[in-house]
Formats: sequence, C-alpha cells, structure tokens
Amino acid sequence: MTAFRWIFVILLSYCLGCIQTGVIISRANNVDIRQQGSRSTGTTNMFRVLGARASLITFAGDVLKGVIAALIGLWTLGNAGAAMAGIAVVVGHTYPVFSKFRGGKGVATSLGTAFVLNPVLALILLAISAVGIGLTRVVSIFSLLSLLAFGVINPFLCGGDPYEIVYSIVLLLLVFWAHRSNIGRMINGTEMNNRLDFSRKKTGRNLK
Repeated sequence: MTAFRWIFVILLSYCLGCIQTGVIISRANNVDIRQQGSRSTGTTNMFRVLGARASLITFAGDVLKGVIAALIGLWTLGNAGAAMAGIAVVVGHTYPVFSKFRGGKGVATSLGTAFVLNPVLALILLAISAVGIGLTRVVSIFSLLSLLAFGVINPFLCGGDPYEIVYSIVLLLLVFWAHRSNIGRMINGTEMNNRLDFSRKKTGRNLK
C-alpha cells in the first residue's frame, strides 16, 4: 500500500509539472512560446515575447503546481512525500513528456515547492530576488543565487531529514543544469547584456 502511494505521488507530481502554463497562455495569444525567443516555456521568455501580464500568469501557474504537488506529497506521505513530490514536479516542468521534453527552467515551480517545505526561507529569498531583478533587470543571476542559497541553507534547517536534504540538492542541480547556457554567458561576461526590457512593446513574433 505504501509503495502504491509513493508511485501515485511521484507520477501525479510529474504529470502536474508537465502542465505548461506558458504553452497554454501563449496558445491563447496565437503564439507557440516554444518557437519564440529562447523557446523556454517559463516566466522570463513569456515576458520577452508576450509581456508582463502573460508572464505573471505563467509565474503564478508554475508556482501553483509546485505548491499543489508538494501538498499532495505532504498529505499522502508526510515530509518525505513532499520532498519527493517537489523533485518530481520540477522534473515534469523542465522535461514534460507531453511537450517533447521541452519545458521551462524550473525556478518558479521550485519556489512553489519551497513554499510548502520551508515557507519562511522561500519568502525571504523571493523578496531578495525580486529586488535584485528589479534593480538589474537580469533574471538568471538572482534566480540561480536564490536556488543556491536555498540548496545550501535548507539542509541545515530541516532537522537532518534525509529526504529534504536530497530534495534541496537535486532541485539545485536540476535548475543549474537547465540554466547552463546562462551560466556559460555569465562565465564569458555577456549575461548582463541579456536584461529584461520593461519599455518595449511585445509582439509575440520574430523575437530572439
């Protein structure tokens, strides 16, 4: 029975992650976000292609599915279930089987899971990231710094829970791997050129 609950939680969480908010919103605007900009289905690419409103809806949807998956895991299997559901939903978001394994980079969905497992730390890091992104208009740097901080700090705050330690480390690795092109640009000094443009009108067409 316990094995069945584990399978249920992990598969359901993965399938929740596969629901691509960005794809749904972009199609409602007659655009396939997977063919625009960076081709990511996440919040940043949605902002660049379709603007702030579509980006905020995408962010909210991606956070929400992380929250829901972690809560299902928590209610079904306790903290261990929440941790493993958190990993599964981020894997589903980043590598969705229904979208040819082309998803987002996992930051918003990771944040959703963190709201369940360590809400205080998640809120603090979100606030710091929001200020940093607002000042610099560079999303990737502060997203990665926040995930790095969470991955390093949370294992010390979880009371030695092995599942939550694994969750913290795996989420950090998943998100950093998804941002490998951004990290490459950070290393060669060009990532600061990849700033958000808050003034340019988004057309949803021919953006690179």
